[in-house]
Amino acid sequence: MPFYLLAYVSAWQRYFDFTGRSTRKEFWLFFLLHFVVTVLFIAVDISFPQFGWGDLIYGVVSFIPMVAIIVRRLHDSGRSGWWGWVFVVPVIGPFWLIYLLALASQDEQLQQGALR
Repeated sequence: MPFYLLAYVSAWQRYFDFTGRSTRKEFWLFFLLHFVVTVLFIAVDISFPQFGWGDLIYGVVSFIPMVAIIVRRLHDSGRSGWWGWVFVVPVIGPFWLIYLLALASQDEQLQQGALR
């Protein structure tokens, strides 16, 4: 199985796993494939209105794995998963979260202490 599919499948297998870490590569590959699948569902929705619920169902079902991988990615960058809430800050929140998600991984030895 190609490495990008492994990252996508791994995120789904860890559906309710809010502990541990996810690397930048794992996160961004999942995010890219999630985006592609979402766009495909939207295209099907537009082309075939009778399947209009597909994109909504996928969005609802994929919400938990997306939050879980964001939390694990924040852990990997040395931050608490609670930093994911920065997304709700008007205007700058989403950009701030993208910045946090793009940070380099912290050394595992530094992770032994409390997360910031």
